[in-house]
Amino acid sequence: MNTTRIPERKIVSWEEDYRSRSNPELMNRLLYKAVPVLEATQWKITRVEPGYCETVLPLNHATTNQHGTHQAALISLSADYTGGMALTSLLRGVPLAGIHQCRAEESASLWLASMNVKYVKPSTGHMTGRCRVPDDLAKKIVDRYASGKRVLVSLPIEFETNGQKVAEAELKYFAQPTIQLMSGPAETSTLLNAKAKASARMIAGVRARSHGDRSGSFYKGPRIDCAHAATAAGPHGMLLAEKMNVALPQLADMVMARTMSIDQTTRAIPGLQQIVMLGAGLDMRPFRNGFRGHGFRYFEVDLPEMLGERERVCREIDGWEEVDRTPVAANFLTDDVAAKLSACENFDPNLATLFIFEGCSMYFDQLVNTSMVESVRSLMKHPESRLWVDFVNQSAIDGTADEPNVSAFLKRMSDLGETFTYGVSKPDQLLKHCGMKMKSATTTGEMFSHVDAAAKSVLGLYWFTVSSA
Repeated sequence: MNTTRIPERKIVSWEEDYRSRSNPELMNRLLYKAVPVLEATQWKITRVEPGYCETVLPLNHATTNQHGTHQAALISLSADYTGGMALTSLLRGVPLAGIHQCRAEESASLWLASMNVKYVKPSTGHMTGRCRVPDDLAKKIVDRYASGKRVLVSLPIEFETNGQKVAEAELKYFAQPTIQLMSGPAETSTLLNAKAKASARMIAGVRARSHGDRSGSFYKGPRIDCAHAATAAGPHGMLLAEKMNVALPQLADMVMARTMSIDQTTRAIPGLQQIVMLGAGLDMRPFRNGFRGHGFRYFEVDLPEMLGERERVCREIDGWEEVDRTPVAANFLTDDVAAKLSACENFDPNLATLFIFEGCSMYFDQLVNTSMVESVRSLMKHPESRLWVDFVNQSAIDGTADEPNVSAFLKRMSDLGETFTYGVSKPDQLLKHCGMKMKSATTTGEMFSHVDAAAKSVLGLYWFTVSSA
């Protein structure tokens, strides 16, 4: 059992919870953004009480089948979110991951485990769905969640049209503090693995979009070879990248800038022989044309499930077996990366090595970040070995960046479930504290000197650093 202690939370009254977290108007707006099909069908929540939710699925062109009655799958969709909202109403004061703007450690993760729907008769009018959690079961749910235990509960949902029952369902939901899913064993956390893969696919999709059509991007530098990024992204990653690009057009510039910065660092290290990708995700760097013939030895460090997905994608690339790659399974929250790499027979700390810790620091706390840097430092035996790591400015975390464009950017990041949790005000001091010597620090804004002031206010908060032991 995961015994991670969940943060103490303020006791919130139902009136306050309803006003700020669970009222129908707010939830409809948030759900429409997160689940576009709900808006497309004009489904809506009409009433919420503690342990109760009422919804309406209208009879319209988008919701009907060839007979002009409600499409069965959409009744199931309505059941899912009707029951889910009834359960959500019991988690008073707790934001939902992926729905509310929140930090991961404050939120609850909720999803559907199974569903059984019985269709009684065709639905020929606007359909009302109702889910009421029995009082005794509601108390057990509240007590269990408050004590940090996993909630697995079956809830009944009934549907009626024109005063007649048209369907009934029993849905089983899973709910747990998100922080427990993040800190538990990665191999047992379906949510953590799914989120990690989705994030990796999205970044691959951003690289693929930047490699292709760059219209509307601040990035005006030379085209960067990311030819295999589309393969890595797949349709899921391309869709996520499209959504991200609409909400955060600066992200493509940030991703391409850090790609360019790592490329420059790679070319600048004399006698470079090894490249360690810490949090490799679906970065196809080993297969890019500009580096493929250099004979580098790559070590790809990530969660076991992520490495499995990475291997599946890599095998779709012609000549994949010709690149010297070693997968290294590690959980940055629990494992010592130095020990994991030292256990690889072909890793030699005495060779010139580039360690790339890309797109990770802002999602871990200071302890994890300092432990990572110190662990890497212990492996940097060659004088030309370098650590490349990106940071966000502390002002982006604590809200002291008094700039509307920055605030808007950070809000959209949170809305998309990519909340930053850690930043630094002086990266050289953090690196020095870990025994490192910072050789350079550059912001995205400095790399893109042509952008306007509004863009620079956001891009200037993102640092790329290179340091030696």
